[in-house]
Amino acid sequence: MKFNKKKTGLALGSGAARALAHFGVIKSLYREGVRPDVVVGCSMGALVGAAYVTGHLGELENWFLEQNTTKILRHLDINFFASGGIADGNQFISFLKSQFGDYQIEELPIPFAAIACDMHSGKEVWLTQGSIWDAVRASGAYPGLLSPVNQEGQWLIDGGVVNPVPISVCRALGATQVIAVNLNNDLLMKPRKKSKDKQLFRFNNENSILGKATGKLRQSINDRIPLAAKRNLVKRRSLKIKEYEPGIMEVISTTIDVMQDRITRSRLAGDPPDALINPRLSHIGFLETDRTAEIIEEGENSVIRNIDQLQDFKIG
Repeated sequence: MKFNKKKTGLALGSGAARALAHFGVIKSLYREGVRPDVVVGCSMGALVGAAYVTGHLGELENWFLEQNTTKILRHLDINFFASGGIADGNQFISFLKSQFGDYQIEELPIPFAAIACDMHSGKEVWLTQGSIWDAVRASGAYPGLLSPVNQEGQWLIDGGVVNPVPISVCRALGATQVIAVNLNNDLLMKPRKKSKDKQLFRFNNENSILGKATGKLRQSINDRIPLAAKRNLVKRRSLKIKEYEPGIMEVISTTIDVMQDRITRSRLAGDPPDALINPRLSHIGFLETDRTAEIIEEGENSVIRNIDQLQDFKIG
């Protein structure tokens, strides 16, 4: 009687800065003797997965440890007048290609896919051919932040819109058992503290990314407002009590968090993984890469907490 060799799939979920936990998850899995045979990632999960299958995981991790939120945003080419988003991200993709080299997905020794979404049909798109970094860019086209990517007539946006934790794709690529990493498990259970990245995108903060980008536009409009209207506006503002108001990226990211949480719960119920890793990252902001070391450590700890689930995945 012949027995088929088990193949371990690793589904790396979306989650913006929280996805840096995948670095810690993969390192901890390695220490426990778990070697993924198939890797599928969504959004930032696709970025970390791509670094793993191309052999640049440690290098990319070290690069992120040297970054902060402001530096990351500079790599994204913030442009308030960009089409379909406030950044195009091409500078970052060019950096990845020049730093690590480009790779064709179909030529890699480990099966890999990045998940995106066709914004017009709503269909899930599996990127399994072509440049791996271009696939990562399409998979991470976060609505409102990064502009969509045109690929063969399809406009692609972030895969988290349709499949935040791509377990099904791991199985389709040959995995017989799947480890899934869900970064959104506790996201809506408790309020997050105000983080630095939320202030970077506020229109009324002159030091913010958008504040600087719209400064000249605001001044131009202000010059055209009659003096009497300006005085009336100042009076109304002085009477208004300053209260907390969510910034533009906080509204967008929280809305997508709610959507991804609902989609993930539904898909996990219909297609549960063989092992589920849930890092505790509800306190981490959307772009809070200043806390990379802390996020990676939680990724490692999340594997340790779930060590009993991994017995059947170990080699030898």
